[in-house]
This record gives sequence, C-alpha cells and structure tokens, in this order.
Amino acid sequence: MYTLRHRAFTLIELLVVIAIIAILIGLLLPAVQKVREAAARSTCQNKMKQIALAMHAAHDVKNRFPAGQEVANLTGPCPAQGNPWSDARTPWSVAMLPYIEQGALFSKFNENASFAINREHNTGATNYAAQTTIMPTFHCPSDPRMAGTNFSSYLAVAGGGSSTASGCVSDSYAEFIIYSNGVFFINSRTRLTDITDGTTNTYLLAESKYMVIDTRPSDGANKQGFWAAGTFLQSSWRYYCNITAAVDPINQPCCGLTDYTASTVRWHEAPVGRSFGSFHTGGCNAAMADGSVRFLPKSLDLNIHRQLGATSDGLPLGGAP
Repeated sequence: MYTLRHRAFTLIELLVVIAIIAILIGLLLPAVQKVREAAARSTCQNKMKQIALAMHAAHDVKNRFPAGQEVANLTGPCPAQGNPWSDARTPWSVAMLPYIEQGALFSKFNENASFAINREHNTGATNYAAQTTIMPTFHCPSDPRMAGTNFSSYLAVAGGGSSTASGCVSDSYAEFIIYSNGVFFINSRTRLTDITDGTTNTYLLAESKYMVIDTRPSDGANKQGFWAAGTFLQSSWRYYCNITAAVDPINQPCCGLTDYTASTVRWHEAPVGRSFGSFHTGGCNAAMADGSVRFLPKSLDLNIHRQLGATSDGLPLGGAP
C-alpha cells in the first residue's frame, strides 16, 4: 500500500508567499488610508454644516448673525481697550450653543460678565471654566491633536483682503491684523441682506489648523486658544484667537512659517486670524453664508479667496469652488 505523505513548503516558496502578501498589503494600505480620510473629511463637512445651520437658526431668531465677539466699551472698529480681556464678552461660538442642542452648557455662561480670550489672559474672567469645556462639535477628525481637548478646528470668518488692507493692525507687530469686512467680527450685526456679494460667494466658517494649542518654545508662554476664545483687545497686540480671515493662501501660514504637520508645535498667534488650513489632502473645508460646505483647494486663486471673505466688496467673482 502507498502511504500518503504531505510535502512541506520549500524556503523559496515560503519567501514567495511572504513577498506576495507584502505586495498585497502595500496595495491595500493606501486604499484603506484613502477611505479613512474620505470618512474623516465627510464627518468634518457634516460638523461644519451643523454649525452653519446653527448660525442661520440664530439669525432667524435675532434677525442677524451673532457677533464675532461682543466687546463692551468699544469706541471704534479697532479695539484699544485698557487690558486684553476685561471688556471681552460673548464670542460667536457661545452665542450659537442653544442652536446645536447645547442649551445646558449655554446656561452656565454669564453674558454680562467677562470672558477669557486665551489661556494666558483669563484672570478674573467669570466664564473661563465654562469656556474650557471639551466640545467635540468643534473637532475635525483629520487633526490628530483635537480629540479630548477644548481646542477648535473651526473659526468664524471676519473678512478678507491683503495683509495690509485690514485697517486694524497691532501697534507692536504688523502681522497681527483684525479684519471686519466679513460676517463675524467684533460687535458685528450682520444680516443676510448685508451680504450683497451673495451668500453663495461669502465665507461663514473656515476650517483651520492654526489655533494656538502649544506653549511658546522660547519662554513657555501659554497663549493657547479654545473653542470659546476671543480677541486680544489692547492696541499693542491686536489679534483674533477664535476668528480668522481670508488673507494668506490656503495651507500657507504667514510670518515665514512652514505649513503645519501633525508634529508641528503650534504656538504662533498670527496665523490664527488670517489663515485657512487643514490636514485633509489638498486643501480645507469652508461653510458659505448660504449654509453649504465647500472644499477649497490649496491652489485656489488668492484674490478669489480674499474676495470670498468679504460680504460686500462688489468685486466680480466666479463663485466658490
């Protein structure tokens, strides 16, 4: 009788099998990563859509959009308060809480009391504890450093234009600028009828990876922002902490900085108020004043980008991407 014998793999056959598996994994991983990024981008767009609809719900109730930030005792469009924060009041992101089913959190704020503008300037700010609540609504899943924090991936848009045309510049550093020709700025009262460039051609909300979330390496200064942060209100260092403008090209921050990666130490305040950007491949998302959400390629013409930030500049425009 014949005995059935099993033939083992030779070493060469085993190496061939391993090589084939490695090739298949190499082909599969990019596809998996693309699927994950597509899912993250879709989730990000849905969050921005939710916020944009909340902004419109607030408009329906008050017949205007919330202010970018309420500031007490302001004498003109360019703040020059006695200190950076004592006159700071409700930012846009707090005003819209009742419209994203966060009424319980909204009730913890005293809108007539002071708000912190960032981590450094919070002394005596009545609302600081509520401001630093963790809020996943403001987190883009493509940003590896957002989950579990009180930071934000989404900033309201104050306007747009060149770096020298804002009309409100810090006394100490020319890269710190405050725009006020968009929907959300200090003490703004923007109505839909004020957006004469058309709601489809005007930014409402921008995706940003430029919020300060790290201490400054040179001296450890903690100027971290958060989703309910505000504006530095002294003339010496005027800058937005939770609002931005269409000034610099997408994913190209100012001030000699290279674009942020996942490992970048994010300490510089200037890009916050003038740069759009994200960790999505090729660009970032923005919500328009009509409530739609668009993906903006990093190759978007800079002049068009800046015009989309303004509500009524009257300049010809082909429309958002």
